[in-house]
Amino acid sequence: METKVLLRAYQELLDAAERITVAAPLAEPDRAQIDWLLAHIALSDRALADAGRAVLAGREALLDNAQAMSKSEIGRILGSTTHSERAELVRRNAMELIDLLDLTPDEAADTTVRARLVDREGSVVFDQGLQWGDLIRVRAEEHIPGHAHTLRSRGNAQIGS
Repeated sequence: METKVLLRAYQELLDAAERITVAAPLAEPDRAQIDWLLAHIALSDRALADAGRAVLAGREALLDNAQAMSKSEIGRILGSTTHSERAELVRRNAMELIDLLDLTPDEAADTTVRARLVDREGSVVFDQGLQWGDLIRVRAEEHIPGHAHTLRSRGNAQIGS
């Protein structure tokens, strides 16, 4: 499967994350949103890689984002990592996903993946089948660029400006 757009989206996201330093005078809500977002993306990529392994193996695939929205799981990551370690976790998990996609034949993009998505409170907001290629396209063209925009805007929101 094609991964150029997804790789570029992650590069832009990671560039934005790396511009944010511990010393940056950010308001606490901005810093908290940045921290949450990086943990969320890293966990989401694990879920996508799990689904990608199932697609590659020809097994029934499920994308479940419950762990990526879990307050306790995100809290565990936030409590055990620094900002730069979270950015590195995003990089590693993104590359694992991209490596899997590089191994995936183009025709696998038509594979139906059951997507079960929850919100921050754990309520199911979506539970349907989607094509694997569509999931990856949305990740590359909407989700990751949107998260990169949030990182840039929150990272530039300095106290007093």
